[in-house]
Amino acid sequence: MISLTPEEEITKRSYDKFASQWAPRHMTPRFWGKEMDKFKELLPQGKVLEVGAGGGRDARALIKAGYDYVGTDISGPLLAEAKKNVPGAQFEQVSLYDLDFPYKFDGFWCAAVLLHIPKKYISKALKAIKRNLKSGAIGFIAIKEGDEEKMENDPDDHGGGRFFAYWQNDEFKDVLESNGLDVLKEGYVPISERTKWLTYHVKVRE
Repeated sequence: MISLTPEEEITKRSYDKFASQWAPRHMTPRFWGKEMDKFKELLPQGKVLEVGAGGGRDARALIKAGYDYVGTDISGPLLAEAKKNVPGAQFEQVSLYDLDFPYKFDGFWCAAVLLHIPKKYISKALKAIKRNLKSGAIGFIAIKEGDEEKMENDPDDHGGGRFFAYWQNDEFKDVLESNGLDVLKEGYVPISERTKWLTYHVKVRE
């Protein structure tokens, strides 16, 4: 198992501690509705890996869309919530750095996960995801726009102390391209002054 940075460890412990409060606040149906529709258009069917399943919101939508679904998360308590919210779904507790399945996936879903990865390790994280994918696999990634990397304390969101890495669009696209992920579609979803989502539908370079 690859060791986490101190900031990543704190982030994991916060999710572990507040899982039962955090999960219900992040179960909005079709939160990524338009993005999910585009994903379905690009990948009508297949085996899909979710990296960072959280409380199971997107697992429910991906399964409903007809995918053969496997969800992963580093937080055991969050996965316990996911199993309650999506009974019967396959979930595995594993760090994204340690993803190593005996089969390859046709697609992946990674919403609001890579924003917790220090920028110096983003290529390591993307390579870990990519090694589990078929050539030509389709993926979805959502991160937050900004410039900083920092620990944040957000008690209103029941998150405790969490690490966030914020990205500029061109900066992150360069990272994706350099790691063999071609951007098929990019999006911008501003929610608040603090939360401006950058989204990417990508394809593993063949």
